[in-house]
Amino acid sequence: MRAIKVLILGFGTVGQGFFELLNKVKEELRLNVVVTEIIDRRRGRILNPKPSILPDAAQGKLLGSRVDVDEIPRLIAESDADVMCEFTDLDVKSRGEPAFTYITTALRSGKHVITTNKGPIAFHYDELMELSRKYDRLVKFKGTVMAGTPSFNILNLLPGAHVEYFMGILNGTTNFILSKMYEEGLSFDDALRLAQQLGYAEADPSLDIDGIDAALKTIILSRVIGWRHELEKMEVRGIRGINIREYGDKVVKLIAYADKDRAYVRPVPLDKSDPLAHVSRNLNALRFKLDTLGELTIIGPGAGKYETAQAVLTDLVDVVNHINKSSK
Repeated sequence: MRAIKVLILGFGTVGQGFFELLNKVKEELRLNVVVTEIIDRRRGRILNPKPSILPDAAQGKLLGSRVDVDEIPRLIAESDADVMCEFTDLDVKSRGEPAFTYITTALRSGKHVITTNKGPIAFHYDELMELSRKYDRLVKFKGTVMAGTPSFNILNLLPGAHVEYFMGILNGTTNFILSKMYEEGLSFDDALRLAQQLGYAEADPSLDIDGIDAALKTIILSRVIGWRHELEKMEVRGIRGINIREYGDKVVKLIAYADKDRAYVRPVPLDKSDPLAHVSRNLNALRFKLDTLGELTIIGPGAGKYETAQAVLTDLVDVVNHINKSSK
């Protein structure tokens, strides 16, 4: 059986982490997969890349022919890859563009898609699922929620179970900030500054501290379950400038919540007996309330180079199994 060809679009931290992890474990997992092409605005178009490119890629060096952003859709369409792994930047203001165009171009040209980009999934879920059905190509997006830590994919192990609600800590940056405020008595500004120094927060942390990142993940989880929540109709409040003393002896966390009828992201005071109150540093946590099992809580890392690469690898194994099964 021929090797399955992979195109990587976007070769920053996540793309490099995935490329490194795939080359490390594909023999162990018996994955007949080869990355035949990388397209990156900064690092260029690299054909048949070898693992030896990683040190120079980490420095942002140009490693192949230059890529004009306007020609990326054409390059995707003309690629003979079987799978496109899309790791470009999130743009909330454009409602997931240009990544949405990249993904739809890949589907229409016969490629399966794996993405870690929350925008296209949160804003265009219905369109992408329709294109997935029309062109008989998978769209996988585990890396959009809690990186490689099981989240919505755990529901595949629970046939017949119905989610009544979910709630959790879906943003590691804000959880790190709140943890430092409680554990070390730091002010919000000092805790944010520390998060930025350690690489947990961006130079512009707005998406995290204003709750948008957690809200997009809430929407994605909701859509997988079958609920139709939208960002514009959600209550979204972050932790910018929060004063934890206002919450007394409660432990405040930025909580994402959804059931069939409502969804929100906001600071919520928790009793110290609640396990979510003890989720520390940059960890994530997700609690499902199920009709068959009651409460099921998952705790683990929700971001990071190799943590997100693990999510992509999980999706890739599913895609490879699907392709192999379909070709028999």
